[in-house]
Amino acid sequence: MKKVKQFSTATQERHNVLSSGKGEKHAQFSALPPKGMAKRANELPLSNKLISVRDHRKMASKDTEGKVEIYPSMMVRKRDRSAEEQDYYDMVARYGKKGRAGGSVRGSIDHFSNAARFRMLKKLGSIGREDPPFMVTLTYRAGTVSFEQAKKDLKKWRSRMDREFGIAHEISEPFIRKDGLPSVKKRKKYEATWAGSWRFEVTTGRGTRAKGTTPHFHILVWCSDWYDKDMIDLDHTLSKMWCEVTGDGGEDRMRYGCRIDKSGGDQTKIKNYMLGHHGKKTDQEATGAGRHWGILNEELLLIGQPTKTYHMNAAQRRKYDRITAKLIAGRVSNGQARDLSDLSETHVVLSPYQIHRIMKYLGCRESLPGEVLNSKNSIQMLSA
Repeated sequence: MKKVKQFSTATQERHNVLSSGKGEKHAQFSALPPKGMAKRANELPLSNKLISVRDHRKMASKDTEGKVEIYPSMMVRKRDRSAEEQDYYDMVARYGKKGRAGGSVRGSIDHFSNAARFRMLKKLGSIGREDPPFMVTLTYRAGTVSFEQAKKDLKKWRSRMDREFGIAHEISEPFIRKDGLPSVKKRKKYEATWAGSWRFEVTTGRGTRAKGTTPHFHILVWCSDWYDKDMIDLDHTLSKMWCEVTGDGGEDRMRYGCRIDKSGGDQTKIKNYMLGHHGKKTDQEATGAGRHWGILNEELLLIGQPTKTYHMNAAQRRKYDRITAKLIAGRVSNGQARDLSDLSETHVVLSPYQIHRIMKYLGCRESLPGEVLNSKNSIQMLSA
């Protein structure tokens, strides 16, 4: 009788707490959590969190192998799936995965989000071209252009670049004349020989001569033909082109409207400049101006084509994850190294010298051309 009385007293006390309104967030939970779940009393009894998928995934990922793709300024680590993970994805592929009943419409882009920056990081880092790019900066006279007009000028500038530095092909197209007779007209189609990545920003709008925020562009340009040209003549050609696009000429615009800089063999710093240029100057981030970055003539950038690929066993992959986790945490203020072992893919921006040191320390074996990993984590050669 004593135990029954104690239990009734505890039940009455809990009822009083819920009735007073102090424990409303606990009203939907059971008074006595399941056995072994005392530390998770704040979770729903049927919550998905009780099924520790992440813990099982981490345990299964310890013995999986992987590979590292080397790019001029980034390392991409890809992990193989364990047997449990492969069974799960096979089941999803067989039966499908239920999605949301209704979709959502993407709203207007009002700032440069962390997700957009990460997408730009992956795109710039996965460029396979080893020749160093040129940095082209296009500016306007203060307070003379809107954001919409600046994006239109960028489109015109791209077309002018294709005509100036591209290969012209004359094509014939049939058409019907006004009198109804068939005819053929000839026009020129330009094949681009350059590619690039642009970043949209605004000036601070401060100072005695500033008239407000004014947009400008930073563009990384890869063009093999530019290395044989004189930099002064090339700067004059680009400046004249930009003045014609904007319709704002003059000696000052020819001098300050367009600037071209030649980078060295290490692409890491100049790509980081494109990524984090707004880090110390947050007022240079355009708001309500649409997309903040883009790719021009993407097919010429060899995106997703690594210069080298290394195979890693399970021990080498775990060691690689510990090293890269510390490197990533060191770049964040008060950052702590997190466990990266269960991630299917990681991206780390490093210089070629640092990449060489890490690969030499790990002792990974470089994969030969045409070599792939099959589902059983063994090496095989693709048949010709």
